[in-house]
Parts: sequence; structure tokens; C-alpha cells
Amino acid sequence: MEFRQIDHDIETLFTEYISEWYQNDEVVVPWATDVKKHGGFNEMLKMYKEAINPVNEAFVPAKTFVLIEDNEIKGAVNIRYELNAFLEEKGGHVGYGVRLSQRGKGFATKLLGFALKELRKENVHEALITCDDDNLGSAKVIEKNGGVEADPHISKENSITRRYWIKLI
Repeated sequence: MEFRQIDHDIETLFTEYISEWYQNDEVVVPWATDVKKHGGFNEMLKMYKEAINPVNEAFVPAKTFVLIEDNEIKGAVNIRYELNAFLEEKGGHVGYGVRLSQRGKGFATKLLGFALKELRKENVHEALITCDDDNLGSAKVIEKNGGVEADPHISKENSITRRYWIKLI
């Protein structure tokens, strides 16, 4: 098992991974890995480089990693090292997703655990992790990693986002 940032040397693995999301007509999670929304693989990589030290005040420093096992990408995680107003309500410090064929095998727990270690390295004392109210699998993953539920965020459209805090120090 290996966690690594996405780059040209794993483009073939990534293309196979992301294709499964599109073939199943799913919303790609985390958003940072949705190559179609970024205008292609090279543009996505460019965004990743810019995300490390963003110049746009609307963005926070972030990195994206994939989990590779048996020469296959199982899932991806986007780690935000700071929070802005939007992330405090809905997005949190971490967004993770596992391809459909690999769900229920513990990969989401591993992705979140890796992200929490990365946040500790950057001296983040407490991590906010969120999920949709009806995403019971993700809620279990967050709780398994020490998440304590806080007040939810309720949007103008009445959609509910569960919010959890995890102490890192």
C-alpha cells in the first residue's frame, strides 16, 4: 500500500481509476480529482501545484494523494491545511473518495487516517471532517478515526452536512 501525489508517471493508473467513477455516473469525490472539471489531466496537475501555495485568496493550501495497492488506485484524498468560511461549514479539512468496486474494504478509513497524519505534520491541532447527512458509511469512517459530531450545517436548500472534529494533538 502506497500513498502518493498524482503525477504523470501514474497517469494510466489514474485514468483507469477515474473512468470507473464516470462509468458509474457518480459525482467524483474528492472534487480535486475530477479531471473533466479541471479541463484534462495536465490542467489538473497544474492546479495541484498551484494549490500547495495558492495565490488566490479564495483557496487554502491543499494537496491531493491517491492510495495505490496491487497496482491499482483504490481511492483519493484531498487535504486542506487551513479552513476558509466555506470549508468551515461544508468541506472541512479532508475530502476522500473510494472507487465503487473497492468500497467496504477499509480504504476510506486508511485514506482519512493518512490525511490526519499529514495534518499533524503541519501542526493542525484539530481537523474538521464533514459528510452528507445520508452518507452513513462516511460517518462511520469519521467516527472510527475519532470524530466527535458537532452542530450540522444546514444549507438554504435544507440539505444537511454532518460536521465532526478530530483532535490531532
